[in-house]
Amino acid sequence: MKLIAALLLALCPLGAPVLAADAPTVLEESFSAELSKDWFWGLGTWTTKDGVLRGFESGPRRHGPVKMRKLLLKDGVLECEFRLEGWATFAGIIFNGSQERGHIVHLVIGTDTLRVLAHPKKGESAELLKQAHTIAVGTWYQVKVQFKGPTMTATVDATTLTVSDPCIAETKETFGLGGDSGGPDGEKAGALEFRALKITR
Repeated sequence: MKLIAALLLALCPLGAPVLAADAPTVLEESFSAELSKDWFWGLGTWTTKDGVLRGFESGPRRHGPVKMRKLLLKDGVLECEFRLEGWATFAGIIFNGSQERGHIVHLVIGTDTLRVLAHPKKGESAELLKQAHTIAVGTWYQVKVQFKGPTMTATVDATTLTVSDPCIAETKETFGLGGDSGGPDGEKAGALEFRALKITR
């Protein structure tokens, strides 16, 4: 035992962090080919090209573009990059339960505001956080969302925020990427772009 302890000390000097095994990756999207059938529903027009998922409002329904994907997740981390184009005003990442449960929690990243909306029950909304935060149209930004029990920590660029609500601890069955792309005039109004999507548990 003493020999093992000595070897560990030699390999890991005092004060050096001991790193846990890498968290398993459960999803990593290249967005270089057609989306899989796990991307099961959406609004607007979505394309994948050169590592970028691009969406914009289209069709008669007045709703910003959104693309949904199946993925079971309780505690874990979602990371991606996003960019607003044209008259787009915000990007969002939403997490849902079952079809009967509906929305659970929604991160909204606007050109001048960060918001987190929780949905304690189906049809109910509660604003957990709203704070000033500026992003520029045409610029790529990193976003990281981490779930641990009832707590969600989100980092956008260099800004980190933390919120808690019992509903956040629920199992998420789907998530969606979307937002407001600038209005009903299609791609000429604006678009939302996402890339480097990775989810770990």
